[in-house]
Amino acid sequence: MYYVARLTFLLLLATAVALRAAEPAVWGFEQVRALAAARAAAPYKYDVPPLPPSLAKLSYDDLRCIEFNANRAIGRAENLPFRLMMYHLGGPLQREGVSLHLVEERHAVPLLFDPQMFHYHQVPVKLAELTNTLDFAGFRVLNQLNQPGKFDELISFLGASYFRALGKRQFYGTSARGLAINSCCEEQEEFPRFVAFWIERPQTNATCISFDALLDSYSVSGAYHFTVTPGADTTVDVRCVLFARRPLLRYGLGTLTSMFWFGENTDNRPADFRPEVHDTDGVLLARGDDTWVWRPLRNTPCLQEERLFARHPKGFGLLQRDRRYTSYEDIEANYHKRPSVWVEPIGDWGFGYVMLAELTTANEYGDNIVAYWQPGAELKPDAPLEAAWRLHWYLDNPAWPPLARTVNTFISGRRVVLDFVGGELSFDPADEPVPDIKLQQGVLRGLHVQYNPEIRGWRVGFEVQNTMAGRVETLQVTLRDRTGRAVSETWTYPLVTH
Repeated sequence: MYYVARLTFLLLLATAVALRAAEPAVWGFEQVRALAAARAAAPYKYDVPPLPPSLAKLSYDDLRCIEFNANRAIGRAENLPFRLMMYHLGGPLQREGVSLHLVEERHAVPLLFDPQMFHYHQVPVKLAELTNTLDFAGFRVLNQLNQPGKFDELISFLGASYFRALGKRQFYGTSARGLAINSCCEEQEEFPRFVAFWIERPQTNATCISFDALLDSYSVSGAYHFTVTPGADTTVDVRCVLFARRPLLRYGLGTLTSMFWFGENTDNRPADFRPEVHDTDGVLLARGDDTWVWRPLRNTPCLQEERLFARHPKGFGLLQRDRRYTSYEDIEANYHKRPSVWVEPIGDWGFGYVMLAELTTANEYGDNIVAYWQPGAELKPDAPLEAAWRLHWYLDNPAWPPLARTVNTFISGRRVVLDFVGGELSFDPADEPVPDIKLQQGVLRGLHVQYNPEIRGWRVGFEVQNTMAGRVETLQVTLRDRTGRAVSETWTYPLVTH
């Protein structure tokens, strides 16, 4: 087995060298899969060459000043519906290069670096140091997403295995990752990175764009295939095959990363003129038995983890549910237009859980929220894992959930006030739903249910009292009709009693 893997590796290495020399080669996902398997059969090698001195010294602001020359965008000369622009290497944040290739009729050629592709705008870069042996830091795809004739960013890949996408009338917010390994736990976290992409040149009438990617890290190598379809709900179909170098218990599929600084459920808010600041305000899980769980997010003083278990999940996501401009009052960040991201499994994901990790942040510039699907089975070197999912980047979808949803979570000390709207909730104030409230140790007091005409929904309020101050009390609230049938999602929250 070792000699077969070694031979495969040498053959693929020869193919890669040929590609680097601009010699066409037949290429496809099976070739990427074989390359990933061969890499996993050998010890991991961090093969990132040092940057040229002038690039290594660049600051974050310097990199922002380096602008891709729009006239050199791949696909512009042919007036293709998708255009490709690249990111420049430089500084400590963009020091790991990625190899890019263009594929047409299954023939791949390397996309070579050329300083003429960029405007440097007085950035202190020595052009003599820049040769075509340099890689790019990443790439972005543009499309006429919002209006004909205007090419806007559709998706961007930059750093490790991170990427972000946009639907119509959206602003960048939540990010996705190809894979999470030991994220937010006692073990050293790994950040697998995409080391190469093979981007298919689209046809003149194409409605989507596809590309393959090779992922590598100390523990795992993987082959990925992406298909991106723009729209009001931009979808990114992901297919992967993972090959482990060592047994892994903690790894995440459909990984999402976002920011929550403060919201309507935050007690000690920072001194800021805005009522709320967050890219996303909750995680939603659709279990296989058609129950829906909504968990509002928090900015916690230290790392907090929560597992939302499920069998045969139908989906999960980090949602920006509050779409009112007045909730944010920010005309620059446009938090009310940040996309929700929904992960829809393709195939049966069996048993596992959504891992939600909340970290602390002192501002709006650092991501402090991580959510991913943790499969119930260990990832083993002798058992490659194949998985697929579809990412939705959207503003709202009434099917997620089809039941009444929680639109407001107000918390002050022991006091909890929730607003539910939608689904089959009655607009008749006389047809009052029945709140089903579950708590572990505390005592429920002052429960009231009231019709809220301002939102055409129902408000539930109560207090939780506990004899032990500082205890974390996990709450669950579901609205039911008079027959006992659930008519809302299940709101859940870890409340610290005072």
